[in-house]
Amino acid sequence: MDSRNKRIFKLLSLLISALVIGTASAYTYNMFMTSTVGVNALGMSFVANENDFTICGGNIATDKQSVTFTTMNGLLGSPITYVPVNIHCADTAGHHIELMVSTWDGADETDLNSITVTMYNGGTPQGESIVLYPTGGGTSVLTTGSVPIANGDTWNVQWIVDWKSSADPGTDTVQVALILVVAD
Repeated sequence: MDSRNKRIFKLLSLLISALVIGTASAYTYNMFMTSTVGVNALGMSFVANENDFTICGGNIATDKQSVTFTTMNGLLGSPITYVPVNIHCADTAGHHIELMVSTWDGADETDLNSITVTMYNGGTPQGESIVLYPTGGGTSVLTTGSVPIANGDTWNVQWIVDWKSSADPGTDTVQVALILVVAD
């Protein structure tokens, strides 16, 4: 090959390389996205229902999405009823809600008759009552089922705690954890 053909071949190789690089880089581009991100208030919340809220040692978290009770005590041999908290829907639309048992450790507590949790809209029960029995005490119901709550509604949550007269006020306790599932 003479020097002129070598130069042409080199030039042709450079042109083909430039074309390949240019074509490949033509499909590479950047996209950008920006957003202002804020916080919306949650439309479903727990609201204290005094006096039972205080009697039961109630505490509602700042975001109103969880509530704990530290002194919801029953009576020996007699059921006691508490209505310590409400569920409030402040969204622009209603939701379907379902209260269900997450955990409870009372299955082996022989001195407990039952614990019953019911949601009420005014005086009308909403869904099934959650009923927790120790082993051999009956068939427990672990969910209310899904029920609609309208925007602006406030429902009561009633607890009935029923200990046997053989219960020991110093040592007999059970832990109950419930979850409120909110769906559109």
